[in-house]
Amino acid sequence: MLFLATMKRRNFIQHLCPALTITQIALLSSSCQTEEEPMLPATTEEEKEFKRISALFNADGFLIEGKTVFVNLAHKNFVKLGDISGFSNVIEAGILLLKTDANTIKAFDNCCPHQGARGSWVLANGRFKCENHGNSYNTTEVNLVGCDSNSITGGLVRYPVTLYKTYLKVVKS
Repeated sequence: MLFLATMKRRNFIQHLCPALTITQIALLSSSCQTEEEPMLPATTEEEKEFKRISALFNADGFLIEGKTVFVNLAHKNFVKLGDISGFSNVIEAGILLLKTDANTIKAFDNCCPHQGARGSWVLANGRFKCENHGNSYNTTEVNLVGCDSNSITGGLVRYPVTLYKTYLKVVKS
């Protein structure tokens, strides 16, 4: 205690503050990191549901029932989802599918928050970019912005995903 009491303010700031600042930055960055949320495994009821719909897919490899979209990942239209960072825009279903790691496919609203376009997406540096006006949106669920809200930045709305064998279930909220 005597050391701190006799230390001059300038010495204190020069010696102690950088260490405190580094500690605060480390704490903030570690609290902002999120683990990938794996796809949920199908429950017994969902397995029955997947078996029921397996014969109902359209020629494009998906089925829409209300706010639920079923996707047959084995269909040729979804082959890009076999690669990490591969994505597929299912325009008719209103979803973007993105493979983020070996075990995770995420689903997002494919409606551009800026002006509502749905069909002009590219993926660059982990962000979806709408080719209509060049705005890009994150996939990290930070600062979510809704469809046609005139927002030029933010995050796309994400939907929950369940996987059963080669079938994916997306529930749009």
